[in-house]
Amino acid sequence: MTKDTVTALLCCPKVITSKPKKSMYQDPRNNSVMRNDFSCTSLDGIHKFEVFMRHNTELPTLFSIGLVCQFEDKNIIVCRYNGKDYHKNKIGNQDAFNSYHIHMLYDHQLTDGTSNSIDAIETDKYITFDQALHAFLNDCQIQDWKDCFPDLEHRISQLRLGGV
Repeated sequence: MTKDTVTALLCCPKVITSKPKKSMYQDPRNNSVMRNDFSCTSLDGIHKFEVFMRHNTELPTLFSIGLVCQFEDKNIIVCRYNGKDYHKNKIGNQDAFNSYHIHMLYDHQLTDGTSNSIDAIETDKYITFDQALHAFLNDCQIQDWKDCFPDLEHRISQLRLGGV
């Protein structure tokens, strides 16, 4: 299983085309979930993406931040940075764990119909929503993210000072 196509989608430089709301807002389907979304495009204009952010206010370790690539015939989640919850891989190694993890699409899933099931790897890149968002924005090469999230780095540095 190669990851060349998916890696290219993740690593291509992107710019925000439709900004997120200034702050998270309550999900109309779930009172304990805050959400926000924004759109971006690759610098070359070839690929269009949507980014979703979800955060549970009652269980702060439950969150999800994802990159969705818009293709002509469908939208596919390329990656998802999740909080601490149970996950069992279905495609690759069949691992199961209950920790912070990053879901990544295999490039063959773009054509074989299994794109709804994304395997994951455990991560120690983050333990909070803000840390996950920072990692996600940088890993996904979103060039102008500081325009929309100007205080994100400050909030993360405050966590470090507080011992998190």
